Amino acid sequence: MSKRITKHQGYTLIEMMVVIAIVAIIVTMAIIGYRFLERETELESEARNIESTLKLAQTKTLASEGGSQYGVHFTSDSYTLFQGAAYNPVDPQNKVYTLPSRLGIHNIALNGAGQEVIFDRIVGTTDQYGQIDLRIIAEPAKTQSVEVNSAGQIQLAGLGAACCDTNRLTDTRHLHLDLGWSIQGATILTLNFPDVPVVTENITMADYFDITPNPTEFDWSGTIDVNGESQTLRIHTHTLDAVNTILCLHRDLDNNSKPLEVLIDGKDIVSYAADGTITVGIFGGTEEIQ
Repeated sequence: MSKRITKHQGYTLIEMMVVIAIVAIIVTMAIIGYRFLERETELESEARNIESTLKLAQTKTLASEGGSQYGVHFTSDSYTLFQGAAYNPVDPQNKVYTLPSRLGIHNIALNGAGQEVIFDRIVGTTDQYGQIDLRIIAEPAKTQSVEVNSAGQIQLAGLGAACCDTNRLTDTRHLHLDLGWSIQGATILTLNFPDVPVVTENITMADYFDITPNPTEFDWSGTIDVNGESQTLRIHTHTLDAVNTILCLHRDLDNNSKPLEVLIDGKDIVSYAADGTITVGIFGGTEEIQ
């Protein structure tokens, strides 16, 4: 009679130790990877917060809140939204944002060698254009930059910028023109896009006046296809009577990439370059201080 030999299956102590070591290595690598991603995410998030604060200062300036300009002051570990033509560190209205301890601003390269960006009323431009560089302190090669140009356009550059549509710069253009004449009897608003080919949109103004025959308000907004790219605009009045018009034009660079000429009954009101630079036409009157 033969004997059955039973072989007990199981792990030896050495095999167990090898498995534990492998698991520990995998967990450690996962933690390191997570912390690395967390730091980069924090860097990009804070850069976007700086970008948003700059845009908020520009928007407040364009809206003439408190009849004032607004700006953002930078230090190595914070940035401050402030009101006025100059930064006052003891102004109680200052809103200070402190950076996370792992991050720091290591380079403030602005025209004039100052530490703040202040926006101009009416057009949202700035003389303090340049670049603010943010980095991970423990990994100084990991940086994210916020750029501001003289036209007041603000964008991210560097690590993480590709996640969003940063090829389009954001500039909340809000232009007021004191025409010096009344558009009450006007009939055609012309939007001429000198693209290739040229696209011209003629808008019947009677459809957008509040009343007739002596309207007190005009308000048109719409989106126009210009050779495959949508252009979204709003043109309306702040004041309209029998002798004068204060015309307001909104052209946000997030929604507009084409140069534009605005005419009323063939009269040249204003022209925009693709980057938002304006030229007031002979019938466009003067830019109004809000």
